[in-house]
Amino acid sequence: MSVSGKHDCSKQVCRTRAALGQENCNIKVSVIPPIKHGFENNLLFESRRDDNTAHSPNGHWLDFLAEVYKKGKELNIIFGTPDVLPEDQADVVIYMTQPESPNAGILQKSKCPRQQVVLLLMETALGAAYTLNPRNHAGYDAIFTYVSHLVDDKRYFLYPPRAYYRHRITTGLPFDQRRIACLVGTNRVGTAGTFPFRTGLFAMKRGWRFSLKDWLDYIFCPGELIRFRAEVGKACASYPGNQFDIFGEGWDLLPETKHACLGIPKESTLTYLGRYRYYFAFENHSSDDGLISERIWDALWADTVPVYRGHTRIDQFVPLECYVDARRFDTPKEMLKWLCDAPEKAWDKYRSAGREFIQGSGVEPFLPGVFAERFVRQIAAIAERKTAFDVSVGARPSNRNS
Repeated sequence: MSVSGKHDCSKQVCRTRAALGQENCNIKVSVIPPIKHGFENNLLFESRRDDNTAHSPNGHWLDFLAEVYKKGKELNIIFGTPDVLPEDQADVVIYMTQPESPNAGILQKSKCPRQQVVLLLMETALGAAYTLNPRNHAGYDAIFTYVSHLVDDKRYFLYPPRAYYRHRITTGLPFDQRRIACLVGTNRVGTAGTFPFRTGLFAMKRGWRFSLKDWLDYIFCPGELIRFRAEVGKACASYPGNQFDIFGEGWDLLPETKHACLGIPKESTLTYLGRYRYYFAFENHSSDDGLISERIWDALWADTVPVYRGHTRIDQFVPLECYVDARRFDTPKEMLKWLCDAPEKAWDKYRSAGREFIQGSGVEPFLPGVFAERFVRQIAAIAERKTAFDVSVGARPSNRNS
């Protein structure tokens, strides 16, 4: 199908720029947030959100986007949420979460063929390896992913780990005033020790393409740490001395933890983690190319020692002197005993290494400013591509002038 018969959004973009007094703006980027409500009015770019969820107090997780907005303005690039900058009035549309259907990008391109559509693959691939399958990326001009083997710096770009502004670094309580450790997260394991069985048929009906490997991953979730987290939660709830705390949803599903969960925290992780010597920073998934989430950064910024399990090459990002590797223990009970018995000197060695790391040059590649500098320039380059898109076949973009 030729693009000549399709609606061209470029005139609308020009009218919008004039109406907003931004005639000199080179590029306009509409960013679709990971959830529908809470980020309106450009709150997405202000390190805050206006909703009432478990994650609401943790605006620091969005520091990288606040810096993206600032850097964009320096380069005459405007970023906005869809209520401020509608998708059909933008040069670039960025999806920050997995759409309901892989055809979302194709549909957007059918409305605005000359628009560049970008997908950020932010979430862990736990049971969702199919979202990393290039067959599901037909509608996108560019994909940002943490999966390094997909990265070619042409269509697939690295979405690296992201830390926070340094002014957020806090100082916790003295060693002898801290409780031993806390576990924060959602429990998805039922009394039988399993989580809900899924067939993948619902996703397939929505248009998602599965290889056999993708389908097996969806059903069996190899590498998942959900059950490990649940076992640690049960061990914390039953450990003598009442020195471990559990926060989050779903712990009432387990009789061992039902009485011990303290609910959903009403304050930022950077505020309360410093009341503990250690923080269980467990990812949802373990692999050598997986997501490095906010968990380990929360611990380091909040002045506690992370007990980490997830990315198997985490020491290539964070020095192993800064965290306790949970893989060294054979059982959760053995891990909890070591944490209880570790003297202040051993704890402070980890803590001091973590302080040195986040205040030194080693962490700089993960700070918001460095991320924004690279990301904004990549988006600018993507926006300047002269591409057309054949929505009839869902093809990859090709040079319009060829």
